[in-house]
Amino acid sequence: MELVEGPRPGNYRIARSSYGPLAPKERETEADGTLDTAAWSRFDTVGHTLYTTDDRLTSFMELLAPYRTEINGARRALQRDADAMGIPLDEYWAMVVEDWDQAGTMRARWLPRAWRDGRTIYCVDYPQGWWVDIMSISTLTALSRHLEEELAELGITGGLTVAHVTADDRAVTTLLARWLRDTATLFDGTQPLGIRFISKHGHPAGGTGTCWAYWMRATDAGLDEPVTVTDESPINEHDVDLKTAQEFCKIWTR
Repeated sequence: MELVEGPRPGNYRIARSSYGPLAPKERETEADGTLDTAAWSRFDTVGHTLYTTDDRLTSFMELLAPYRTEINGARRALQRDADAMGIPLDEYWAMVVEDWDQAGTMRARWLPRAWRDGRTIYCVDYPQGWWVDIMSISTLTALSRHLEEELAELGITGGLTVAHVTADDRAVTTLLARWLRDTATLFDGTQPLGIRFISKHGHPAGGTGTCWAYWMRATDAGLDEPVTVTDESPINEHDVDLKTAQEFCKIWTR
C-alpha cells in the first residue's frame, strides 16, 4: 500500500458547536451483530471516525452537498405536477421556489440562519503516524488482493478502482476502512491512523480537495485523544468559501 505522512497542521473541520470538534457520531453494530452502514460516512468503522480537509472550501462542499441532494429529490418529486400542467419541470420548479421564498418558509434551496450559527470552523492537529492513500494504484491493488472474496460478494470482480472508493456504496467503502483499521499492520509495526482521499466533489482552484478520515482509537479505548484543537471561529454570513460553496450547490442561508 502507499503510505503518506499526516496532513499539515491546522486541518479544517466544520462541526456543530454544541457537539464540539472531537465528537463525531459513534458507529455501532446492530443488536444482531450485523452492520447497517447505509447511513455511515465514507470510511467509518465501528467506533468514532473524524473527518477533516486541507482547505475550507472543501469542508463547506462536503457539508452542503447532501442538502443539494435533498433539494434535487424534492425537485424530481414535482415531475408529475409539472406534466399535469403541461410545462417543463425546470419552469414549474422555478414557480414553486418563488412561492416558497416569498412565503419565507425556508424550503426549496434555503437553509435557516440557525444552520450557520450553530456550527463552528475548527482547526485540528493530528499525532504523528502513517496514513493510507486510498487513491493510489498500490493501495487499490493491495486491497483488491486481500479482500478478493469479500469484494466478489459485493459484485466487484475486476479489482478496485477510484470509482469504487468515491462512490456512495457504503458496503464497499466501509469494508475497506474496517480491514485497514482492524487488520493492516504497517512496515514499522504500527497501525494506520486513517485514510487520505480526495473529495468526490473535486478540488477548488488553489486547493487540493484532500480529505482525511481519522480513526479515534484512543477515544474508543477510553483514553485521552491525541488530536488537538488549535483554533476555532464562527461561520460568518459573508464568508467567501461559504458563499462559493453555496453557489456551486445552489443553496442559500439566511
